Amino acid sequence: MDLLTLSKVCASEQEAEVFLRERGILKSFTECPYCGNPHFGKVRRNSFKCFKCKREWSVRKDSVLENLKIPFIKFVLAIKLFELEVSVLKATKELNLSYNTTHKVFMLIRKYIYKNTSEDDILAGEVEMDESYFGGKRKGKRGRGSQNKIPVFGILERGGKVKVEIVEDVKAETLLKETIKKVKRGSLIYTDKFKSYDGLVVYGFRHERIDHSKRFANGKVYINGIEGFWSYAKGKLLKYHGLSPANFPYYLKELEFRYNNRDKDLFDRILEIIKGGI
Repeated sequence: MDLLTLSKVCASEQEAEVFLRERGILKSFTECPYCGNPHFGKVRRNSFKCFKCKREWSVRKDSVLENLKIPFIKFVLAIKLFELEVSVLKATKELNLSYNTTHKVFMLIRKYIYKNTSEDDILAGEVEMDESYFGGKRKGKRGRGSQNKIPVFGILERGGKVKVEIVEDVKAETLLKETIKKVKRGSLIYTDKFKSYDGLVVYGFRHERIDHSKRFANGKVYINGIEGFWSYAKGKLLKYHGLSPANFPYYLKELEFRYNNRDKDLFDRILEIIKGGI
């Protein structure tokens, strides 16, 4: 959404409410949610009342905003600030909300993105695979086998999407299982020389390797795409100065989402995801 349209949506609480209802974030009731009576009306600015059972309900009922007590305008603006990767601290000042409330909204968006991750999309064609490590202490062993770090397996379809998953380990059985779930058989997979990729051909994949001890690319044989994603992800995560293991999956999937929707309107995609998750 461009800023001119956003300014019109946020011109008043009523405009923001209409927008959120049109986008399916606020529910449009056709009958009383308690007794099913079709005869009800708006009795206050933010409440409806059934003419039969006399019960009332909020305009926020059964929506993501039901337990999120912030104005509609600020919710719309928070989505825009999240899209623009504004920090929680700065967004708190822009929205004039508490830090905890702003953080709650941002984490809510991340959790909807996480829930929206599709397992149905199968990558195909030319595919790059690699594993990397996130978090943990800087001391001690680095790279494969690093202590206190979270192993993440990444698969990137050249010219397409990336899929990243936290894995328990980087053993052959683990990585092959993830590959079988996410990559179409017969695809050409590029990896480095890590031994856990030895069995790809047995499972119906074509497989070529690059030996990083000698070179980083050999014609079309390289994994620069997925390695570029690791650099992108780690650069973005640095600004958080450490994430808890509990929250790390949500931030990781946010980065996957941003990469896979890099040519789309992220504001609209976020609204679609929230609507689909309600």
